[in-house]
Amino acid sequence: MGRRYRRDTRHADTELSTLTGEAQVSALDALISDARTLTYEAISVHTSHTLSAQIYGADPLDAVATVSDKYEVVRQAQPEHPRLDPLGNTLNAVMRLAKAHANLHEIDEQLQHGDVAVAASSVAETAGLLGELEGDRAITSEYVALMHSQLLRKRAAVRAELEYVAEQTCWVALHGAVSEVHAMYGVAVSSDGAPYENAVTPSELLFALAELGLARGRMDRMADDLVTHCLVPLMRRPHESLAVAHSPMGATLSIGAFAPLADAINSNNGGSGSDGGVRCELVRDKWAEVLRFVRSDVFHDVDVDEDLADLYAYLGSRMWRVVCPLVRSELLMPLVPACAEELADCGAMEPLLQLEDAWLEMRLITQNDLRIKAAVRDVVLAHVAKRRRDLLATVAAVLASNDDNTVVVGGSSDSSSEEGNGKGKGRGKTKGKGLVGDSDRLAFPRCAISERAQTLVDFVSETMALTAADSEETPPLAALYFHAVRDALILHRALSRPAASGDDLKRAFVQFNDCEFISHNLATLGLRHRGRWPPVLKASATFTDAISAYRGLGRLAMAPVLERLREQVSLALGSWQGQGASAEGALALACAIVERVCSVGSLYLSAEMFLRVLGVLVAPLAVFVAAQLEGVGAVGDVEARAMLRLVAPVVGLRDRFRYIAAGVAEDGVGFAQGACAPVSKYCPEWDPLMVQIDRLTALSSKIATNSI
Repeated sequence: MGRRYRRDTRHADTELSTLTGEAQVSALDALISDARTLTYEAISVHTSHTLSAQIYGADPLDAVATVSDKYEVVRQAQPEHPRLDPLGNTLNAVMRLAKAHANLHEIDEQLQHGDVAVAASSVAETAGLLGELEGDRAITSEYVALMHSQLLRKRAAVRAELEYVAEQTCWVALHGAVSEVHAMYGVAVSSDGAPYENAVTPSELLFALAELGLARGRMDRMADDLVTHCLVPLMRRPHESLAVAHSPMGATLSIGAFAPLADAINSNNGGSGSDGGVRCELVRDKWAEVLRFVRSDVFHDVDVDEDLADLYAYLGSRMWRVVCPLVRSELLMPLVPACAEELADCGAMEPLLQLEDAWLEMRLITQNDLRIKAAVRDVVLAHVAKRRRDLLATVAAVLASNDDNTVVVGGSSDSSSEEGNGKGKGRGKTKGKGLVGDSDRLAFPRCAISERAQTLVDFVSETMALTAADSEETPPLAALYFHAVRDALILHRALSRPAASGDDLKRAFVQFNDCEFISHNLATLGLRHRGRWPPVLKASATFTDAISAYRGLGRLAMAPVLERLREQVSLALGSWQGQGASAEGALALACAIVERVCSVGSLYLSAEMFLRVLGVLVAPLAVFVAAQLEGVGAVGDVEARAMLRLVAPVVGLRDRFRYIAAGVAEDGVGFAQGACAPVSKYCPEWDPLMVQIDRLTALSSKIATNSI
């Protein structure tokens, strides 16, 4: 492309050759200063009038090139002159600045002509030139900054044009159930609607994107479109129709355009599409068509063996990384037999082994990417992975179900209570031997847990038994089953959420019991089976972290509920005023809160946990009432009896410390009828209250101590 202005240098050599010695070098210095000034002026004019191509004026690059030629003449005449090296460095800096200006000067015209690759190269070269000028004292930093601002605007313009061309070169159109991928061999019209002198081809577009570092981003979007709208639909609906239509301007790949015909094919095949081997063959053939479309039409004029080979391979690996896990789960897993004895017969997997051949043939993947073939060869592990997936799916379904039903576990009783249905008490069947009655397990306190926790523990026990049974013959199975158990535990913790409302006492108590029950079983789970584990698994496998995580989850379920109940008790006591009706109402409300917790806790909590919860709630009552009684001081007989009648509901809470384990009859295991746990053990604040009660009792001669 010719420049708009060329400096007249016909007499430059003659003028310089008439000088000698220092005068010649000084003249060269003046010429370099003039070239620098001319470059500054051109940059200033360019910055002020960016919208007019006629205002650019003189192109300083020709003048600087002329001075560069004169510098070589002087260099040959006086090679040892000490001023020439500094002058040469200054001239090089001016040359870089003039080249950068010339590049930016021509980008608009290059875009108008459709030379997007040249425009992108100009932007990349300008960025490099300006980077070399950073910190160069020979050039005023102000002009370097001006060039940087111009570079940003030009780069944005080139990028916008490239994005437009990329959208016109390859795009996806959706028409109901039909997907169409369009590939154009050339874009002839710019984003402004003006025709290009030369149509932009896919290779020019990709070269331009690569120059600006945008090519991989474009490949990512293209890979996502091809996977989402072509590869995955064909894998899940392999009988879907596929057609490719070509024209001189481009090609179109259509999926689902002939739906009635596809339905007829399905009916004629008698449902054979459900067969795993037939499905793999169809997917293999359909995917091969899509890959050929990518190679011959999307990369129409690109020699992927020579030019842009890395970019083409990146597109293939990007698509393969996404579809490979889907192939394993949706094509390979259904072909793995459920019975381990049938693993030797892998004839149905032959089409799946050929699935990667088309990717290799198109050079979209390499031999190092043959993950499906490796998975098919290791079919034993695939069989275990399938069983692991089925087990986890079962656990997920159970955990997602309603957990209102409960079962009573722990202790040694085999009696059963009525089966719950999520209503009323929500009590379920009692199980005393199946889980906690084994001789190798520590005793677990009797309480109520959810059926979800019961199912989880059953799953864990059964799967861990498989590790012990299979580990001697096939050591890898033990590790896979072990990790399946850990994944199930992680899934259970992820789906378990504390009760949203502090009033949901049953849910909070049952969640706490679930966590304690699971932790109790995990404490000895590894010890019972590790004797037959392979050495590697035996050295590292543990459930210790899961035990601590479950105990923390149990505390998280219980602590907020108790804190809220304590706050309710404190708020109720806050209405106490004197000894009238307000005091009676405050104590009645506070005791009612405790009674409600006792009625629910006695159905679900273990004896020890019930007493602890009761002690936590009675503590603020005992402290408050003791303080009120202490403030009364010495009173008469009538006042003492009145105070004792007032606080009688609080003193009566002592009877609540008589507790029978959940689901046990009155003559069963637990606290004997009439016996009472030491209240001060669970509520240390109870003794100061009883001191005040005894004091008031002593003041009343008509009331015996044991009648309170």
